[in-house]
Amino acid sequence: MDLHLQLMSDHAQILDGHRVSQGGGGRLVVDGRPFVNFAGCNYLALTNRPELREAAHKALDEGCLFSRYLHNAYGGFDEAFEKVEREASRFFGTEAAIYLPSGYLIGFAGLAALAPHFDVVVLDEQAHWCLYHAAKVHGCEIHRFAHRDADALEEVLASLPQGQRPLIATDGAFATSGALPPLDRYSALADHFDGQILVDESHAAGVIGETGRGAAQHFGVADRVNIGSTLSKGLCAQGAVFTGTAQMIERARMTPAIRGSSPGSPISAEVAAAALRLVIEQPELCARARENAQYFREGLRELGIDIIETPAAYVSFGLGEFEDLRALQQSFFEAEMYVLHSNYIAAGPAGMIRMSIFPDHEQGQLDDATSIISRWLAERNLF
Repeated sequence: MDLHLQLMSDHAQILDGHRVSQGGGGRLVVDGRPFVNFAGCNYLALTNRPELREAAHKALDEGCLFSRYLHNAYGGFDEAFEKVEREASRFFGTEAAIYLPSGYLIGFAGLAALAPHFDVVVLDEQAHWCLYHAAKVHGCEIHRFAHRDADALEEVLASLPQGQRPLIATDGAFATSGALPPLDRYSALADHFDGQILVDESHAAGVIGETGRGAAQHFGVADRVNIGSTLSKGLCAQGAVFTGTAQMIERARMTPAIRGSSPGSPISAEVAAAALRLVIEQPELCARARENAQYFREGLRELGIDIIETPAAYVSFGLGEFEDLRALQQSFFEAEMYVLHSNYIAAGPAGMIRMSIFPDHEQGQLDDATSIISRWLAERNLF
């Protein structure tokens, strides 16, 4: 069996016959029993916030359509989409934004928006598939550079024919590890080689940066890079946004992948706008997510586990073989804690334990999770 299929199959065995519901933060329900939740990507735990639920109810009460009636390229107009785009441009500090039905369209929007300004795409080797697939569909010449390696990026850029302008594309926080790319160094290289930078901030937006604008804000280069982000991670909403100048957004709207797809649900757009407003008004939510995750990291480091330093709201590690991590996941499950044994991008053959840390986690719950890992390490003499 393929290792990825094996990992997904083995993970499914834990939940075989079980019903998981009511998740979205530090708690969920399995077979009617409360579990502590360390899975998922709703990093700010906004799912049950009344502000978001009220936005959905209000949209329904006012007769909001379940899906958009007509694309704006054909004269359609929906106030809900205008609203979320205004809030997104306010949140990210840009002139304009476009609302997308899925984060997978971020690459398509970004490449269309920046088309007049680059000739070749230079991708981090572990960048999200949406960036690579968008470049392929656009027919771009593609080069790869070693993961988060500014020196390797410089070598690739220096090897390009004179006058060929690069678009450097990367995640803001990598989905499995939480590691950030050195965007400050990338920005300097882009300046030197007359390039642009496209950052998929999906796992960073809402948490990383002083006000949650993402890794670009964290590194102080938010005004130098081009940003897209799904809203289904930190902001607990549906859909995605790409931000930029009004001209860039107009180009993005007209690209076939976006013009030819459903723009999404106006009800989801209303909820997304409410989520963006909430985070703008309450930046302490971002800080709380970072603080909890940092507390958990420090506990794991005290056990001797090598945990990378990152402001992301999730913690990942891989120790031992596939069967070891599978046993650890089972130990968590038996303690009524839901934890993922991930096979996502760059997880490796054994997979990784990936634990999302939410603002509504209590310190005692984090300590209990650390204790389970400590016992698992002792049983296997890993340290």
